[in-house]
Amino acid sequence: TLTARPRCHHTRAFHRRGARRVTSTKKIITAPTALLTKLRPKPKAPAKPPAGTESDANAFKAAGAILAVPALPTLVAPDAIEDAFNVSHSGSWLDPAGFTQISDVQHFSNVVGTDCFTLIALCACYVLSDAAENTRLDSATYQRLALALVLYGGSTVAGVALAVAVGAVDPSLTPSPSIGALVGTAAAFVPAMAASTAAINAYGGGFGGAIDRAKDDFAVVTNLGERSEEGGYLEFYYKLSFWASMIVGGAFAFSPLSPLAIVNEYTPSSQIIQRAFGLGTVFMLAPAQFVLLDAASRGRLGGGTFKKLNLSIAAAIAGIDAMTIYTFGAAQMLNPDADALAEASGGVYNYVGALAVSFSIFGVYLYQGIFAKK
Repeated sequence: TLTARPRCHHTRAFHRRGARRVTSTKKIITAPTALLTKLRPKPKAPAKPPAGTESDANAFKAAGAILAVPALPTLVAPDAIEDAFNVSHSGSWLDPAGFTQISDVQHFSNVVGTDCFTLIALCACYVLSDAAENTRLDSATYQRLALALVLYGGSTVAGVALAVAVGAVDPSLTPSPSIGALVGTAAAFVPAMAASTAAINAYGGGFGGAIDRAKDDFAVVTNLGERSEEGGYLEFYYKLSFWASMIVGGAFAFSPLSPLAIVNEYTPSSQIIQRAFGLGTVFMLAPAQFVLLDAASRGRLGGGTFKKLNLSIAAAIAGIDAMTIYTFGAAQMLNPDADALAEASGGVYNYVGALAVSFSIFGVYLYQGIFAKK
């Protein structure tokens, strides 16, 4: 009996020590497991969906082709547009002596000059289609261009619709645009507006995001004294160009009296083809100039998108300048008397000043479109 107790005591002690060893072993095993858990990589966030699809690219390509159908022929022969808007016309690019009255020269000038802004819109459709193919439609550059197409097309269609409505309400106000003019204008611009709206909603945070972006852009363009190291004086130049377009374009778009015209007419048709020039300046040219301003501030004017935009603006300005010089000469061939020029505005000084400024702008945009480096 005396010898059995120590054996029992020893056994209990052994079990207690064994239990402690087991507990210790668990601790040794647990520690590396916890360490490995901490080192395990966290799951990656889901990939961002591509900002552009083949369908988006095709929509912009189709929109550009549809807009080009009436726009490009009008640059050469505006007769069909003048007929649709019920304004008198005579003469042509090849026959300056064919104009029979001073108002016909003004109608030719207004239609061709306004149509030049479609060259910038066509360029925007092209670069937006390219951005869609390369999934970059969420970039602020392309979102700004998409918004410009919506504003340019929307304001033009709305202006023509208003002119048609005014003529319908008061038939004594003639001429007014035909229903065909309204349908044709809408058919030309709505596809680009629809493709741009889809891109803004899908990749730009909707029009709420566009408004926020516009607020930030306005703060940039109103700070004339600030320029980046990369942008320098060229950035400042683009800011001045933007404001020149907004001021001059606003004068054409929102005033019944043109700042530069051989004759001012106050019929619905004459007013809309005159004011549409200002709408193109404010809603297409100026936004494109801001896109170039932003690119200059980042040292990116050598990129393909920005070279194309520079060249499209240079082409639009060249067309407007050519039209201005041509119609001035055509008007002089009619030998108008004081009565014929009673409704003229602007005068020779405005004419010379406008051309001088325009030629300088053309030179800068052409140079940047050809020679700007990345």
